[in-house]
Amino acid sequence: MAIADICPFYGKNDDYCDVGCGYISTHDVNMIIRYCSGRHAECVKYLELADRFPRELDTLVKC
Repeated sequence: MAIADICPFYGKNDDYCDVGCGYISTHDVNMIIRYCSGRHAECVKYLELADRFPRELDTLVKC
């Protein structure tokens, strides 16, 4: 089974990225469709979090 290319910060908790946690607004749905699955390297929030938490990228569970 192949590993899906999902943002490693997606749905983890509000300390990382709140997209996918709790209530999902229409804005969240748009972000999920645009960036969270497959294009997270283009997401400003992902780039910010990857810069702030570089060690976390190795420990977060990949989908």
